[in-house]
Amino acid sequence: MDSINRSVAVIKPKQPLVDWLNSLPNTDPPFMLAVFQIDCTVILLPEYDSENQTHKFIKKIYNEIFEKELHSLCTDPSYWPSKRDYKTFLKWFSIVIHSEVFDTVDKAIIKKQWD
Repeated sequence: MDSINRSVAVIKPKQPLVDWLNSLPNTDPPFMLAVFQIDCTVILLPEYDSENQTHKFIKKIYNEIFEKELHSLCTDPSYWPSKRDYKTFLKWFSIVIHSEVFDTVDKAIIKKQWD
């Protein structure tokens, strides 16, 4: 098992995301927050000396994360909330940082572009 030069952020939905999803037409509510917090998005980040630096990096890419999360639940952007600033992102998602990442697989990592 090798340590890699990355940190990790777990992006966990909060209740405002579920409230938005439950408000969409043609959905089958009620969706429950607990269900969305079981298998959350995890992103690899650069390795930083402080959590503050990590959060600054996330602030630079939050919109891409926000849109990916919304798209995974509703593919029609016309239903997405119009206000998607960083403050709203933090109301809709918690960010859990882990500074140590170990690779237990003895194969190359294959990257695939997200569309």
